[in-house]
Amino acid sequence: MSSQQPERRRAVRSSRPDSLRWLTVMVVFSHRTFRWSLTRRMMLWVLGGVMGFSALAMVGSGYGFWATKKIMSFGYLQKETQEQQEQLRSSLDQAQALEAEVATLRQQHTELLTLLDPNKAPAGSPPLPAKPGQAEPAPLPPGTQERLSRLRQELDYTSKQAAIVRARMAPVIRAWSRTPSIPPTAGYLSSGFGVRVSPFSRRNETGDGVLGYHSGIDISNNLDTPIQATADGEVVEAGWMDRYGYGVRVRHTEDRETLYAHMNHVQVKAGQKVSRGDILGTMGRSGNATGVHLHYEVRQNGKSVNPQPYLRLQRQWLRALGKPS
Repeated sequence: MSSQQPERRRAVRSSRPDSLRWLTVMVVFSHRTFRWSLTRRMMLWVLGGVMGFSALAMVGSGYGFWATKKIMSFGYLQKETQEQQEQLRSSLDQAQALEAEVATLRQQHTELLTLLDPNKAPAGSPPLPAKPGQAEPAPLPPGTQERLSRLRQELDYTSKQAAIVRARMAPVIRAWSRTPSIPPTAGYLSSGFGVRVSPFSRRNETGDGVLGYHSGIDISNNLDTPIQATADGEVVEAGWMDRYGYGVRVRHTEDRETLYAHMNHVQVKAGQKVSRGDILGTMGRSGNATGVHLHYEVRQNGKSVNPQPYLRLQRQWLRALGKPS
């Protein structure tokens, strides 16, 4: 009786819970047993990690669904681009329209002055011949000639101002036509500009390791989605570009270029002139690409800059000019 009591006490002591162990998992095989013990703190960390990952996955799925809903067709994007260009050209042509209107008013002023007093017509404008049987024009009321002279001076001043405005707008129009200012294609942003985790295990588009520098943005959509030039320029490279796959490089100015990579088809050639909205090719997954997307870069003085501010630049200009976008 006394020999059994110590064994019972030892069994009770061994069955008491360990304060450091909250959960133990055992896998028993015929020749080996595996055992894992988790503390309460470790279990909370595991549960928190699982819940956090699940929440992140749900947010990512929700964003993907939202982004897919927000994808516009390329036809709509191109139509919107053309409408914006027409609105912007209309705004920039106001100086030319003002100058033309001033020229018309000056012509009307000359004709009016000639009709009132053929002998005092402005220099360079021949007097109108009197019709047979028509009496000579009556003398002008006092002060009429002075008022007409002031009117002519105001017209000349307005004409000079219109010419100055047109001269100032000309370089603006040229700069606008060669500045990337529209989205290159329709889709959703799948990767931004800057430091990111490479989608490749050993290398990415810049040849770096797992953590690399993304020199552009990625826009994802269906295979063969059209890709358009974002500004006027000249194609300096078109075809296979190693890690970029099939791509197109367009030079807009001496210090500004755009690059369109991972294409499925290229529809332009080197040396070809392109305008904003012209089709350069279609979206694909050539080169170092994990899925169908466009890799789009804007390069300034040979260095890649963030393309995102350029995507809505035309719309911002229109808003600044007071036009609906």
